[in-house]
Amino acid sequence: MQAHVRRSPGLVVARRALQGCRSAGGIRGDPAAPRTALPVREAGPVPGSRRGSQAPQRRSTGGVRMLKHQSRDRSTDPIEIPVSGVRVTPMDAEELHRWISATWQERRKAAVLAHNLHSLYTWEVNPTFRAFYEKADVVLTDGFPVLKLAKWRSGRDLSAKRHRLGTLDWLPGLMGRTPVRRVAVVGATSAGNARTVDLLRRDASAGRIEGWPGEGWNPVLEDHIVRSLQEFRPDFVIVGLGMPLQEEFLSRRWEELPTAIYAAVGGGIDEYAGIQKPPPRWLGPIGLEWAYRLVTQPKRLGHRYVVEPWILAYLLAAKAVRRGAVA
Repeated sequence: MQAHVRRSPGLVVARRALQGCRSAGGIRGDPAAPRTALPVREAGPVPGSRRGSQAPQRRSTGGVRMLKHQSRDRSTDPIEIPVSGVRVTPMDAEELHRWISATWQERRKAAVLAHNLHSLYTWEVNPTFRAFYEKADVVLTDGFPVLKLAKWRSGRDLSAKRHRLGTLDWLPGLMGRTPVRRVAVVGATSAGNARTVDLLRRDASAGRIEGWPGEGWNPVLEDHIVRSLQEFRPDFVIVGLGMPLQEEFLSRRWEELPTAIYAAVGGGIDEYAGIQKPPPRWLGPIGLEWAYRLVTQPKRLGHRYVVEPWILAYLLAAKAVRRGAVA
């Protein structure tokens, strides 16, 4: 190096400082010298956690907190949907079960949500709903249009058969493919809740499954369920109160709820129990489950499937125009 570097007063000072560091054992160049470890920056505790556990390392994703997998498999990194600004984390059932297993081992509080056209519409008109989604750990692609937009945006090989993930795609394997053993089922009808609890108990070789129906939801029932969950201390909580009630409940009581993984499933509890007949599975990959639900439940779902998409299209078009004007 001396043949190529011109001596200067600054270089002399630097070399003397370097020699001093080596003599103090602070540089790794001397094998005999003791080494001083660099300080490691640790993540702070997850907001609302009562167990004092440390949060896993997270990558900044503009509000969507995604577990940093040890393998750094970027196939599950968040994808931003054009214009709307929502982010999704497409996974298949196996990837979700692995994520649940890893999060369970960390003993931290986490939220698993899902996006479809109805949630995109609710995102645009409900600030509380939107704020909770922005803090979610995982946002699955439940709707066919959402999956197609994510695939177009990211260029990833996202399959409708694998990555359009509804509750019935991952819930049946929860007890057998993950280590969770204390599961709470919150919401749905009394019959649907009881049936789902029974089915999960059959799948569990060991553990405890408890349920609290959501019929007649009110502040008194909400307080009772929060206290019950605090006493039960579950590993995993299935919340099926429908949008946006389930997200609003989780948002306002998040700090009081015990550390667990919370999955918002909409009407998934009643469908899993067979109270509401789910669409044929072959309709999912071709994006026609909504048509089946509309035909079988026109009064309940007519506004969602016939009116909301047009309102959403108008809201997104207006947002695009405003962004264009600002640009």
